[in-house]
Amino acid sequence: MRILPAFMALVIVALPATAAPFTVSVNPSADAFVRELQPDGNFGKAGGLSVSGPEAYSYLWPSEQMGRFDTLIRFPMSNVVAALDSHFGVQNWRITEVALNLTEQTRPNNPMFNLGAGTFEVRWIACNTWAEGTGTPSAPTTDGVRFADMPSILNAATDVTLGSFPSAAGGEDYVPVTCRLSVPLALSQHVKTGANVNLFLTAVDAGLGFTFNSREISGGRERPSLSVTADVRAWPVDGDANLDCRVNILDLIFVRNRLNQDPTSADNWQADVNTDGHINVLDLIFVRNRLNTICP
Repeated sequence: MRILPAFMALVIVALPATAAPFTVSVNPSADAFVRELQPDGNFGKAGGLSVSGPEAYSYLWPSEQMGRFDTLIRFPMSNVVAALDSHFGVQNWRITEVALNLTEQTRPNNPMFNLGAGTFEVRWIACNTWAEGTGTPSAPTTDGVRFADMPSILNAATDVTLGSFPSAAGGEDYVPVTCRLSVPLALSQHVKTGANVNLFLTAVDAGLGFTFNSREISGGRERPSLSVTADVRAWPVDGDANLDCRVNILDLIFVRNRLNQDPTSADNWQADVNTDGHINVLDLIFVRNRLNTICP
């Protein structure tokens, strides 16, 4: 027992250093909207994307309802991971915020597009196989994702809602809309692998008419982007090996299952709760001594 004070002193010295948050943004590698009234048409090369409820009205033809629209956007994460690895060290970071940045077209120049205030949902979907296609509002094609394909793309068992957000529905011609998404642990872990992130945007309100720039927008206008903010990897509370903001038996199990493994491999760093470069019984003791603590 005489070594305990010295051990605790070592732990305090070895706690992770703080670092300023660092943000990396990426544009889509694919995006497209789909339209219920044209279920077999693809619109992957349009300059705008649309999310609309069934009761919204056309901006240019205000007595006409143009029906429901949904949007799909795919963001590549490999360059994000490379940039964060370069800044913090390989996998030596944790994600603190993910924001979807859109630019609303409050005066869309095609009568197909609706305009109306309301909210829309952003959903992280598992499907990564949908194709952008080459269709436009004036010349739809069948070589990419269509409204008719959506039942095979969406999966309630795996897709995750990341929040609901309001449109601007007025003001200047082009209005920034920032959606600060929730970041469940599964999404954070997915991003850290460098795999694509696929998002599905759909109307919450029946009167929503939300048109925004696509990656095909011309004239130097802002394209959609996904911003990932991270800081040096750390634990929400000391001993919280599984990062769920509480210290309990699940953290002891997490550490036990990684005993004597390499703490630099995958998520093993989380089990090295005393940050001494090893995963051993001292980490179990570290967790045990903090059981039943939670995030402030």
